[in-house]
Amino acid sequence: MFSLKTLAIFIAAAATPLATAAPANDTLVARADYWAMFCDDTDCSQNCGQSVKVSNPGCLNQNGRQSVLFHGADSGFGEYSLVVSPGADCPCQETCTQLPNDIGCWDISQYQDAKSFRFISGHCDDDNC
Repeated sequence: MFSLKTLAIFIAAAATPLATAAPANDTLVARADYWAMFCDDTDCSQNCGQSVKVSNPGCLNQNGRQSVLFHGADSGFGEYSLVVSPGADCPCQETCTQLPNDIGCWDISQYQDAKSFRFISGHCDDDNC
């Protein structure tokens, strides 16, 4: 009797995390991830740098860049924005714009005087430079 009771408790405990661990479809879309490379020209063809995950909010000192090349299985999905800073190491937000959907190469030449960038999940906050 004791072993059957122990077995029943074990099965119940093991089944509970499996039932709650499966995310809903909305969660999968919100966490979609893809990659970006900053390039020197507006056509994403010259001197493109290392690929970075768009979901990584770290600062990218990419001054003088004029385009971003997006790639990866989930490219263009999820809500991300690009924060533009006038100084190195992302000291503040001079401007911010939502990333375009379903685009491979994004012309960012209007920000060529910026010294650093970072990607954020979701929408932009108010500028604070």
